[in-house]
Amino acid sequence: MTVEATIRQMAQTRREFAGKLRFFDAGIWLGRPEGFPLARPLPPEELASAIGRDFVTGGLVSHWRGKTASAQDGNLALQAILADFPEDTYAVWTGLPLYPVEPGPLPGQGDLPEKVCGVRVFPKSHNYPLAGWVVGSLCNWLVEHRLPLFIWHVELDWSSLHALAGEFPELHIVVETQTQKILYHSRPLFALMQQCGNVLVELSNFIGPRFIEYSVREFGAERLIFGSFQPMNDPLVPIGMVIDAEISDSEKFLIAGGNLRELISKVRP
Repeated sequence: MTVEATIRQMAQTRREFAGKLRFFDAGIWLGRPEGFPLARPLPPEELASAIGRDFVTGGLVSHWRGKTASAQDGNLALQAILADFPEDTYAVWTGLPLYPVEPGPLPGQGDLPEKVCGVRVFPKSHNYPLAGWVVGSLCNWLVEHRLPLFIWHVELDWSSLHALAGEFPELHIVVETQTQKILYHSRPLFALMQQCGNVLVELSNFIGPRFIEYSVREFGAERLIFGSFQPMNDPLVPIGMVIDAEISDSEKFLIAGGNLRELISKVRP
C-alpha cells in the first residue's frame, strides 16, 4: 500500500470513529461575537447545518446577546427560535441574581421553556459577585429543576467558585474554558475538581499536555464535557483532542456526548 493510500485509510478510520462517538456540543453560539473580529456570526437559519457537520449530532445553543446586551435580550432571541431548533438541540439561557426582580424572561421567574436545558451566568460582565448571598436563590432554583450551571472561567475567581460549589453540592457546575486557554489556570482548576465532585469542565479550550488523560485518571471521564465554541472555534480541534486522547473508547464516548446528554436528561420543568 502506498503512503497516500495509507493516509487515506487512516483518515477514513478516524472519520468513522468520530461518527460513532456522536459528539454533543455544549458550545454553539448564535449572534455577533464579542472580541472575535474575524469570526463570522452564526445566524439562526444556519443552525441546522452547523449541527449536521463535523460529526456534531446535537448540542446546546447560546446567544451572544445574553452577554453583550442583557440576559433578557439573549433569552428572548433564543425563545423566538426554540420551535425551529433542529432535533437533539436545546438552549442555554442567561441567568441573573433573583433579587431584585427584573422584567423579561429569566431563569427563576415564571415557567422555563421546554427546550431550555441549562443556565449560564456572567458575574464579571454583569457586575455581581459569584457568592451564595447573591446567587444562592438562583442556585437553589437550578438544583430544584436539575439544571446545570455554565460559567466561563474568565468570568469567575476560583475561591468564589470553590465556595459556591461547596455550598450547593447538588448543583452541577460546568466550567467553560473560554475565552482564554485554561492552560494558565490548571492548578486551581484541578484542585477544584479534586475537592468538588459537582464541578465539570468543558473542552473547547482545554489546552495543555495530556490534560484529558490526567483528568480521566484523577477524576474520571464523567467530569469532562465536549464543547466547541463554534463558530469562533473549529469543532474539529476539540474533536481531535478527544479522538487522540490515550483513554478507552468508552471514556471517549462519555466525553464526546454521553456525559452532557445524561446531565440534561435529568432536567425537570
